[in-house]
Amino acid sequence: MFERFKKKSNRFVVMDINEYLIKAVVMNTKQIENAVIYQAPLKEGIFDGDVLVDEMAFYELMKELLDKWGLKRLDVRFFVPESTVMMKTFEHPDDVATENLKGFVEMELGRSIHLPYPQPLLDVYDFKQGDGEATLFAAPSEEIIKMAGLLDDLSLHPSVAEIRALASIRFFEEIKSIESARSYLIMEWSITGVSISIYSGGKVEFLRYQAIETERSNWMIDTKGEEFIYEYNGDADEYRGQLIDQIAEVDRILNFYRFSLYKGEKAVDEIVIFGDNPEMEYIYTEMAANLVTPVQYFDDIKVKKMHPNFKSRDIPLIGLIYREV
Repeated sequence: MFERFKKKSNRFVVMDINEYLIKAVVMNTKQIENAVIYQAPLKEGIFDGDVLVDEMAFYELMKELLDKWGLKRLDVRFFVPESTVMMKTFEHPDDVATENLKGFVEMELGRSIHLPYPQPLLDVYDFKQGDGEATLFAAPSEEIIKMAGLLDDLSLHPSVAEIRALASIRFFEEIKSIESARSYLIMEWSITGVSISIYSGGKVEFLRYQAIETERSNWMIDTKGEEFIYEYNGDADEYRGQLIDQIAEVDRILNFYRFSLYKGEKAVDEIVIFGDNPEMEYIYTEMAANLVTPVQYFDDIKVKKMHPNFKSRDIPLIGLIYREV
């Protein structure tokens, strides 16, 4: 998405950093099967949700890890904090060309187009040229520039900051798992939230991030070989209750899409779920049992058939690797 940063190279690193884990995938060639994967757990208190709050602790940890992994002077792609991103559809005059839409939006900010934060970073997608409508994606610049500045101080070259949902959609497009004639609700389930998008006919029609209330102190990370496994030490029924609430919200989103946006003439054809939430099997079972719309769980087995070194949790990372800059 937001390509505001330095340079680009055929050799680059893609990073997925959340409240629990840092994962870095180094691409030395264009062949994804040759990717080198590193990961390390994060201590409590460095992030609050997906927002970096302890810059010094993060910097010191990253400096240690990058020295250990031998990562210097590489272009780096990373994700925008999902909780900060918003999507907005807007109309524009017919004589504004696709390549000029971003400039049009910048001129209209505060006039016909309003965003909830000052100095946003923007990207514009014109999914169907000539229809007088386009889609704006925006995020507050502070968090993105803060992360980019830290990575730059660590001798990396920030090149792309991407929205996770768009990277995930790119993955499903590339593997031809979604069809242009159908509508999909795509959900990434993490421990602390759910990323939801509706994709139809090559266009993103809905984008939302919903937080799951859970205490970071209730989660431990256990080592299993080279993998880190999340384990919950709190009340399992209480946490599952949070997941049920999120599933109930999915039903409301499906009805909103069908009846409010399309007056009953169009509905989501399929729900696709994936993610690193340890309760993915429970989530899938509950969704399949309680929702009329078919649910597909894109699990580790399906991902490994194409990319043996990756898992379901890595779908956004793979999508960002696929990205042409």
